[in-house]
Amino acid sequence: MLSTLVLATSPTGKKVKKDTVSAVVLYGNGLLFNSIEDLTDERINEVYDSLKSLHAQPRHVMNQIDLYLRVKDMSLDEVAFLLDSLFEADDVQYALINQINLYIKENPPLERKITEEITIRRRSPYPAGEVYHNWNTSKPHPYPYSLFTNDENSEIKITGGELGQYASPLEKIVVTSRFGWRDGRSHRGYDLDLEVWDKVHSMFDGKVRFAGYYGGYGRVIVVRHYNGLETLYAHLHRYRVKVGDEVKAGDLIGLGGSSGHSTGSHLHFEVRYKGIALDPGTFIDRKKKKLVSNSIYLKKQKYGYASIPIGIPFHEVQRVILSMKLPRSMEQAFLVFVKSITFVETLT
Repeated sequence: MLSTLVLATSPTGKKVKKDTVSAVVLYGNGLLFNSIEDLTDERINEVYDSLKSLHAQPRHVMNQIDLYLRVKDMSLDEVAFLLDSLFEADDVQYALINQINLYIKENPPLERKITEEITIRRRSPYPAGEVYHNWNTSKPHPYPYSLFTNDENSEIKITGGELGQYASPLEKIVVTSRFGWRDGRSHRGYDLDLEVWDKVHSMFDGKVRFAGYYGGYGRVIVVRHYNGLETLYAHLHRYRVKVGDEVKAGDLIGLGGSSGHSTGSHLHFEVRYKGIALDPGTFIDRKKKKLVSNSIYLKKQKYGYASIPIGIPFHEVQRVILSMKLPRSMEQAFLVFVKSITFVETLT
């Protein structure tokens, strides 16, 4: 979770009050720097240069200092994504995380800068014509990589108004495989358990762009939605729609099966934008079978998008700085490990 984002926002961007959980937390390893007073860039660079002059350079500390110095040029979403990435690393650098949290507490990042906003336009005979400029019915993924490489950060509304609502693809959600790496290969969607002949529903309003048998997907349906997202439903046993059909969220589009490269009956579903797979787990609450947020912010990365739900509430986390005498070593570049976490009562 993003411990530094403490206020919820409505879809319009207006701040709203939410119940929060207050806590006093110091993540495992203290702070990156021994002193927080007069912590100017000039002083930090002096520390960095002193470390660089050592015979055995502590490269891991130097890399953390370099990353910390770049935080001040990041937007709110970029900082949030950075913190998420640091928490998910194999070797979590708590000292760096604490230092970043402390900095942004005193120096809030700039509000998100949206360089592109996708809106609904019905001028095209097919959905999101202004995004794709084509309507390919022969392949599930026909888009050139340049469609992504020429893209910028985007805010996309998922539901509401002409977009309609969200519907769970299955009546019962049992996840058997998530988005990410699996057995050395990239798994670009979610696998949901089902029985042959179970009903599969469209997740959003849209139009069927592909319905046919295709390689490892087996019998597969692709629905393009009016905001530019596309959803894919694979390993089906039967189709209940054809190319060109308009569908509403919750409409029956197929029956579950085990066609294609499948070791047992299940539904493989994907959510893509401009041909690039998104992790649906970041904006769909599969347990409650509803969306986390009705809008997402797509932060362009090197090989894909980081999808960040907009307007969700977070717990407020306050930080405590412990005063203690510490050994002066390595130009006071970092603190000794401190393991202390204290929670206070929940406030309602």
